[in-house]
Amino acid sequence: MSKWLTAAVSIISIVAVSYFNFFYQPQQALDLIQLPLQQSCQINQQECQVQLTSEQTISLSMTPFDAKPMTPLSVNLNGSNIDNASITINGINMNMRGFPTALTAVNNDKYQTEIALAICILGEMLWQSELTITVANQSYLVPFQFTTTTN
Repeated sequence: MSKWLTAAVSIISIVAVSYFNFFYQPQQALDLIQLPLQQSCQINQQECQVQLTSEQTISLSMTPFDAKPMTPLSVNLNGSNIDNASITINGINMNMRGFPTALTAVNNDKYQTEIALAICILGEMLWQSELTITVANQSYLVPFQFTTTTN
């Protein structure tokens, strides 16, 4: 019985994600500066620092580290003079497009949100998180890649 339930939930999830991936096309700001893909640091294993400008450095992490899909996660952003920030997490292996989630200020230099990674039927899943952050009226897109396993 549980195999059928798991299969049904997986199929419904794939259909729903495919539907929204087809019809949902996010708008990007014209003045958005896209930084290179941050491949050397996985935000699900450690806090990762990125230099936006010569004066501005941010750090991003997802805790608990090494969490599995469908586990509640906290996305943590640290940096000064942040106007707003959001994160979108996309599943690369299965072409699963995520939705932007706003980070809220905990204090002047710390922002946070709660998320969960989508269900994954593969043993290993490659994800790309896209942090959109505005600092001093300038928007940046900072992509990170990380891997999760279901074992």
